[in-house]
Amino acid sequence: MWRWQNSAAARPGVLTLVSQNVDDLHQRAGWPQTIRLHGDILADRWLQRCHRDCPSSQALSGEPPFCPECGNLLRPGVVWFGEMLPEDAMAAAERAARDCELMLVVGTSGAVWPAAGLATVARRAGAKVAILNPDASEIDDQAHWVLRGTAATLLPRLLV
Repeated sequence: MWRWQNSAAARPGVLTLVSQNVDDLHQRAGWPQTIRLHGDILADRWLQRCHRDCPSSQALSGEPPFCPECGNLLRPGVVWFGEMLPEDAMAAAERAARDCELMLVVGTSGAVWPAAGLATVARRAGAKVAILNPDASEIDDQAHWVLRGTAATLLPRLLV
């Protein structure tokens, strides 16, 4: 989701990028403040919440990294199937959706919730919504405009 905000309360032309991607391609392309709804594959997190501050992990040959004090295992910092989205990322995405004037929803099936609901949040708050996708999505009915094509084809034509 791209959010375009141009109001008295914000700097003109603010672009907020909300992504379900877990790689850092958006950051490497120049958007360091990307809201990552599904986490960061390059970050680690502990498998279980622990009441102590676990030191840096250790890995024995062939074993997953673990805490030498409590045995907690280290895992990628991404959302796995069935897990809740990070609260702070989802709250930031919802704020962005409520505050935007134009939301571009780019390259989605519209089937992954709660992210798919952000278009509805934006529309209910008065924003215009455009969906750019090669195929029909489950949220096309939330859009003011549906543009068929790939992001590589459509975005350069819109964002010049």
